[in-house]
Amino acid sequence: MQRRRLFGALALLALILAALPLGLHTANAQSGVSVTIDSSTRFQTMDGFGTCLSGSEAEQAWWQDLYYGDAAASILRVDLTPRLKAPYSDFSYNSPWFHNSPALPGPDGNNVRTYTGPNDYSRSFAGRSAPIAVMQPDVEQNIGVFDYAQDLPRPGIAAAQAGAAREAALGDFKLVGSIWSPLPWVKVSSGNSISGQSGVLPVDGTPWPFVWFDNFSGGKLDVSGAPLAVFNDGVQNTSSLTQFARSTAAYVLGYQRAAGQRFYAISIQNELNFEVFYNSATYPLSAQYIAALKAVRAEFDRYPELRDIQIMGPEDLLGNDAYGLWEYGGPTHKNLQYLQNIAADPVAAAAVDFFNVHGYAGDGVSSAGATPQLWDWWANGWDASPAGGIPANIKGFTEYGKKSWMTETSGEAAPWLNTTTGFPSNGGWSIALKMHQALTTGQQSAWVYWQFSDGGNVGESTLTDATQRQNAPKYVAFKHFSKYIRPNAQRVAANVSGSTTLNASAYVHDDNRTVTAVLVNSSASPQTVSVRLPSTPAGISSMQTFISSESSLWQTGTASVSAGSVSITVPGYGVATLFGQGSTGTPPTATPPSGGTGSGLRGEYFNNTTLAGNAALARTDAQVNTNYGNGGPGSPIGGDNFSARWTGQVEAPVGGSYTSATESDDGVRLWVAGTQVIDNWTLHGPTV
Repeated sequence: MQRRRLFGALALLALILAALPLGLHTANAQSGVSVTIDSSTRFQTMDGFGTCLSGSEAEQAWWQDLYYGDAAASILRVDLTPRLKAPYSDFSYNSPWFHNSPALPGPDGNNVRTYTGPNDYSRSFAGRSAPIAVMQPDVEQNIGVFDYAQDLPRPGIAAAQAGAAREAALGDFKLVGSIWSPLPWVKVSSGNSISGQSGVLPVDGTPWPFVWFDNFSGGKLDVSGAPLAVFNDGVQNTSSLTQFARSTAAYVLGYQRAAGQRFYAISIQNELNFEVFYNSATYPLSAQYIAALKAVRAEFDRYPELRDIQIMGPEDLLGNDAYGLWEYGGPTHKNLQYLQNIAADPVAAAAVDFFNVHGYAGDGVSSAGATPQLWDWWANGWDASPAGGIPANIKGFTEYGKKSWMTETSGEAAPWLNTTTGFPSNGGWSIALKMHQALTTGQQSAWVYWQFSDGGNVGESTLTDATQRQNAPKYVAFKHFSKYIRPNAQRVAANVSGSTTLNASAYVHDDNRTVTAVLVNSSASPQTVSVRLPSTPAGISSMQTFISSESSLWQTGTASVSAGSVSITVPGYGVATLFGQGSTGTPPTATPPSGGTGSGLRGEYFNNTTLAGNAALARTDAQVNTNYGNGGPGSPIGGDNFSARWTGQVEAPVGGSYTSATESDDGVRLWVAGTQVIDNWTLHGPTV
């Protein structure tokens, strides 16, 4: 059952910068270092951790057990580039590359098939004409042209089914998808061409877009809205934009049915300005992206099975500098400019449920590195212009009332430490530091790596492989966060004193009564740390510990709690995770009419009417029985145009059957045991 999930209260904004090591260090453990966890100061609610899917290994039991069992990943990201049945997938129509008929370099002289837009997509190519699958008004008819049994969709469907089966154990499971390219015939020339190629790949100077094998490479979506005869749907000529919206709805709907699992969210384009020789497309201007965004949202809203899918985006790069977050020459808009222009369009702002960023540098391949400055800009923007030609007073994502996920990064080498001299910013250990910075300075609610495995050895794109599995250093660094920071935990304050090179973050899960702390030592010397636990959750007598360093990965142990504190030594360039569960207290429950044992339901209040972003107010409400009149629930929530969500358990006074009912003035939805029983998300007067 697709549900709208809870997002945590944002009670206070804080900036935690991870300092890089300065000077030389001795081999002796630094002492006098402390971390104080304050569960009363709360930040973002965590949605989980995961990776994108590549290759066929996700169909295998070892992969699923490692991903969902050992790493406890609760997010799976899949490629939603449409896969077509014959004749639309005929390689001979698409490219000379694989059949060698016609022989290379083919009629276009560049080993691929080029075109400039819908009107010449079906031009004669070696005596053949590639057909266009025109999307009809009937979504059921459109589903029939897509293929969900090819190599790429099938492992995603199998992995999604495996994740959904483990949802209760994981605490949640979210299936998300990104489109790498629309259908090829809805794209037009971007005015760019490929460069730096060799061998059988497209030759230098080949203009985008082009097709080879089953890759729809480059170009940009035609968002003009102009009706075209090649897109006559039997009723009327339609536009590329309409065809894109219909094809996206049909492919996602068919994928959901094949997987038996609904998407939590989709992105309409992976990396908006990154034309490469595999599936890709570009949206250089915000207006182009906004037009596509609104068209897809409107089409999804036509169908009950798609209506609750959230749209996430834009999935652009973190980059190298302020230009990479605002604008390149051309102009080419970047992440923060997309956000500003989306916010200026009320329909577009309502269409985007939450934001995304990729943790790559400007090349789109390597990691953005180990500096928190870029994360600070993404979260908080800037007041004064940070570089020439960049405007001042630019908002970060937190100013728009929506959460953000880091949905792709990679580029680290396989060993724990990648260099024997200098700061080790590009090995497995550095993943832990980058995750820390994304979650603290960047305030990300989820962190998703590029690929878990790809059928080969661990490389810059993957965390593990079929041989190393849980012993791969990159995987271990990821697991230090993914294993015990469960979905719906909230990040809380973790204040470090006595060290400029110890990085700490902490997470409290109220329902599970757990606290998790992750310590990342960015110096070459070990540090002995006293961790002061919060008063809530109570009753923690010991902490499980998991420590990794270059010579020793994922060493487990137990540390006793004494006077509310626990001591642990974090090795040089090491990571330590501490996990404890309280033995007292119960999750919040609603108070039944006859008087129960609970304290109420958890209420989360939003300064918008769509439950979007982080809650501005969170508290336990003893009863959900309020008439606000002309007021509101309290500061900082206004007296109008707000929304609220309550969750928890309701204690029945006696056994028997009960009827669920609500009385509301405007929208209301109710779920019981994961099943939606009331759905009246409309503007209305007092209604029972």
